[in-house]
Amino acid sequence: KEEFLEIFKSIYFDFNKTNTIKKSKAKNFLLNINFDNEFASTQGVLAQVSEYNYANFDKDCDEIFDKDTTLAILDKITDVGNFGSIIRNCASFDVYGIIITKDRSVSINRRVSKISAGALEAVKIYRVTNLVQAINKLKNRGFWVYGTTLEINKTVFLLDSIVFNFPCAVIFGNEYKGISEIVLKNCDFLVKINISDNMQSLNVSSASAIILHALSLQKNKIKVSK
Repeated sequence: KEEFLEIFKSIYFDFNKTNTIKKSKAKNFLLNINFDNEFASTQGVLAQVSEYNYANFDKDCDEIFDKDTTLAILDKITDVGNFGSIIRNCASFDVYGIIITKDRSVSINRRVSKISAGALEAVKIYRVTNLVQAINKLKNRGFWVYGTTLEINKTVFLLDSIVFNFPCAVIFGNEYKGISEIVLKNCDFLVKINISDNMQSLNVSSASAIILHALSLQKNKIKVSK
C-alpha cells in the first residue's frame, strides 16, 4: 500500500523554464521539486509515497489461492503501456493477481501506476525469479495453465471453442517473441484468438482483454449454475 507522508493542497504553480515549483500558496513552503512532463498535471495535490510492495507469491499460493482463483502470468512483457493496460484488464475481469519476472520484464513504476488508472490497488502483483518454477507450483496446487499463441495446429484451441477449467492461470507473452519455448512447454493448453486475415496479431493488452473477458463469462456461468 502506498503510504502518503504529506499532502499539499491548493498548491500555487509558478513554473519557470526548468519546470520547478517556486512556492506554495497554502503554506510558505519553498518546494525545490523538478517536474517532468508526466507530472505536468497534478490536479492541485502533491504527495510523497513509498515504493510499491510486491505481494508474496509463495505465501499466497500456500494460504490464499483457492478453486476459484484466476491469475495472469506475463512472460517478459517490457512495455509500460501494455503492463498498465493489462493491470486494468485484470481488475475489470476479476483476476486476483499478476505474476511477472524480476529480470527482463517491466516493473511497477509511476508510469505503470498512472496508466493502470487506479487498478493497481485492485490486483496483486507478484514478482518471481523463476517463472517455470512458479508455474509448476501452481500446477501442484491444482491450477490449469493456458498459454496464448499465434500458431494454428491441432494442439491449439480457438478461444470461442475452449472450455476453461478453474483455478487457472493465463500466460501472455512478450510483445515481439511471444511466450518463451520453455514456458510454452509447461502450458496445459494453448489458446488462439480467431481474427481476420487482414491482421497477423493483436497488441498483447488488447488480446488480454478479449481472453480475460471470455474467461470471466465462463467463470460467472459456473457460479450461476451452482
